[in-house]
Amino acid sequence: MPTPLLTREELLIRLGKTFRRFGYEGASMTRIAAATGLGKASLYHYFPDGKAQMATAVLDATTAWFDANIFHPLESVHPPRQRIVSMLQILSGYYDAGRMPCLPALFGLTEERGIFGERIRLFFRRWVDALTQTLTDAGLARDIAQRRAHDAVERIQGALVLSRACGDERPFVTMVRELPDQLLAGADRSTVWTTRAPRFPAAPHLPMAPRRAV
Repeated sequence: MPTPLLTREELLIRLGKTFRRFGYEGASMTRIAAATGLGKASLYHYFPDGKAQMATAVLDATTAWFDANIFHPLESVHPPRQRIVSMLQILSGYYDAGRMPCLPALFGLTEERGIFGERIRLFFRRWVDALTQTLTDAGLARDIAQRRAHDAVERIQGALVLSRACGDERPFVTMVRELPDQLLAGADRSTVWTTRAPRFPAAPHLPMAPRRAV
């Protein structure tokens, strides 16, 4: 029976799962073909430049998902604590409570950094900037907010690595529970609505059903 045609979204989701599971080098064309149900000829039809083009498309789709589900909501006008708690709840699902890796971070730790370095840098810079906005809205001075935002992204990634390395979700779960209070210590507007004009229309964010993740 012929393989049903995949939408581009479904194809990118399957590619993303393969890269997150095996890494760039481990995601051979054989494994990619098995994961997508497409023959190598069909894969090269979609991606003439091969695996590097596939990985680039997956990274771009990952950034778009984070932009919609993490970065933009962090810059909304909802109470800062609500934004941070929502971010961590969504990340817990996306990372399967610490069992699944962060693809930009995974690529950033290997030789693929030379290929995708600029995309990886922009991804993490965007995350830090969005979280800095949340903490500034909470009443922290901007330099303190930026420093805490850097520390937060580092702690999220560190907890993710430790949980995966040890096969134990507790470091990630503990981080999710403790991080909001640590980030907002000393903030005087963490639970109030800001008066800052929204940058875009924002519906109430918590709870929400995230878009499908890549």
